[in-house]
Amino acid sequence: MGDQSAGSEQPHTSPTHKPDPGLLQSLVFVILWAAIFTLAYAQSPLYTSNQNQYFLHGLAQAGYGNLRADWLANTLDPTPVFSKLIETSWQLLPWRPVFYLYFGILAGIYLFSVFGIIEQIWEQASQPRRWLFLSLLVVLHSAALRYLISRTLGVNWDYLLDGGVANQRLLGTVLQPSTFGVLLVLSIFLFLRRSYVWAVVFLLAATYFHPTYLLSAGVLTAIYMILFFVDSRDLRAALALGVGALMGVIPILWQVSATFGGTAPELSAAARKTLVNLRVPHHALIANWLDASVWVKLGFVTLALVILWRSQKQPAGTGGNLSVSAKLFHILFWPTLIVLILTAVQASTGNLELALIFPWRLSTWLVPLSMSLVAGWLMFSGLARVPLERYGRGAMVTSLLLGIIFAGAGAYKFGVSWQKEYNIDERTMLAYVQANQQPGEVYLTPIDMQDFRLETGAPAFVDFKSIPYKDVEVLEWKRRVQLARSFYASDKCAPLDQIAAEGVTHLVLPTGHHASECFGVEQVYLDLFWGVYRFSQAK
Repeated sequence: MGDQSAGSEQPHTSPTHKPDPGLLQSLVFVILWAAIFTLAYAQSPLYTSNQNQYFLHGLAQAGYGNLRADWLANTLDPTPVFSKLIETSWQLLPWRPVFYLYFGILAGIYLFSVFGIIEQIWEQASQPRRWLFLSLLVVLHSAALRYLISRTLGVNWDYLLDGGVANQRLLGTVLQPSTFGVLLVLSIFLFLRRSYVWAVVFLLAATYFHPTYLLSAGVLTAIYMILFFVDSRDLRAALALGVGALMGVIPILWQVSATFGGTAPELSAAARKTLVNLRVPHHALIANWLDASVWVKLGFVTLALVILWRSQKQPAGTGGNLSVSAKLFHILFWPTLIVLILTAVQASTGNLELALIFPWRLSTWLVPLSMSLVAGWLMFSGLARVPLERYGRGAMVTSLLLGIIFAGAGAYKFGVSWQKEYNIDERTMLAYVQANQQPGEVYLTPIDMQDFRLETGAPAFVDFKSIPYKDVEVLEWKRRVQLARSFYASDKCAPLDQIAAEGVTHLVLPTGHHASECFGVEQVYLDLFWGVYRFSQAK
């Protein structure tokens, strides 16, 4: 009887039927703070800025509108892995908010990678102090603080604390290939945790989503190999790490060669000049981005290096010959030195190929990681004598409330941006085109109407924001931009013949534009701001 009773109760007491409360609590903690961080950072509404370029190939392949017939959608895709993500997502769930969710996941990876890196240096920190540090990271990355900084110091300073130089950054405010640069920070975290293979895997993942991270991945791989050898004295394993990375990067190197490789020296030179001087001077020309904010960011990196240098001898809980501080010092120092050297070389030589490699893009992870490290030093060392632990749960609740306040500010900022985007002058015109477009139509739009393709699903002749990268395609893009620009600036009807010969079927014109009165065009839509006209006869 006793045995039967025990047996009958066994299924109710088996641990396999009980959820792990610690795991569940950790999951809630991560999701909560990732959501707070994402809201506080504040995304921009779809589709904004670079999304109009980087979403195009994926949405076209997914059958979005008639974009498969768009000229730019049929050029070589510089980021095919990202495009495949967009294509697959839209085919499985054609719902825009899913892209906001992707950004939130990447933002959460960034937050906890940074948090994990800093936590390894100050391992004995109490839970209240760790929560306060999380809230501090939220504040330092928040849209509210960026707004105050830009209002006080100017728009060039808005990403002072979490952005690199040359208007480049990891997160930005939209989901795009460069956002996957957060995987570089995750890689550093994993390396410091001695997960060497996974550290290299995520370096490679960052380059597959955006080849511009190849330099960062290469530099970090070399540093990993050296630090691993110094720590373990295992030359064979260190070389294997590098060989594995090299083998993994071969496909992306081939893809980069196919996309960015030149077809003829003179064409390549002309395309580079077009990109550097016309399309991306804010990224590529040092004179365009070198200002006082850059020196402040360099100051953050320098201060972080000083902190790490002074704390190198602190014991590391992970063991080994090198402390976490020592490893992180080298992970920050050598890339910073490389950036300074290559930037100086580019400035002195004016080499356009080097300018388009963007060696200063390493600053996109050097600056925010350094800033976070300085914040970590302040919280865990500089204010160590402040008895935050005395307040225990109160300090944690305060941290959470602070995070929620800044999350609310970020949500408000998103709402304002969305309302502004929804109320643009061309909104009703875009809705008309979306509802009435037909296969075979191609629209000529003003070159600054960058949202037209993705808002309508209709092919556009050209816009200034969205570009190809193959040399012959860059030059074709330039020709189209010049043609569209001259058409809208002209006060004659003659350019209509050339526009029609390019395969354009419809014109998007500002209300009152002289071309609306030209022979051979027929009005199909008109509002207070814009009109849509089609060619009424073959030109």
